Amino acid sequence: MSTSELATSIPSDTSLDSLSRTAGDALRRALASSAGSVLSTQVEEDLRSALTGLEALHSHLEDLVSTLLEPRPTPLSLVEAADDARAQQALVSLEETLTSLRRRLSQAAAQLRVRPEPTS
Repeated sequence: MSTSELATSIPSDTSLDSLSRTAGDALRRALASSAGSVLSTQVEEDLRSALTGLEALHSHLEDLVSTLLEPRPTPLSLVEAADDARAQQALVSLEETLTSLRRRLSQAAAQLRVRPEPTS
């Protein structure tokens, strides 16, 4: 499923918590073990953190665009719009979270690869 297909399949009113919980639950079912439960909870938390970081960046960019669309932006409003420590921190946190997600998803892939297939 492509990213655009995924985006259109998720209701727009879905909260970040709900979205990350749903993804964590899906991974939990796929792994179906106590170790998998812990790993899927960690993935869920990382996903929630990443989505929250993206939301902070999106908000910052919306504020920046609003400032640029003012009929006559002031030098101070431009400097203030460009200097958002919260967005900078979100970027740092997002990079750390994505690294963690990559590592944990690799662990999940390894668990799925070595898990025996259910017999019929």
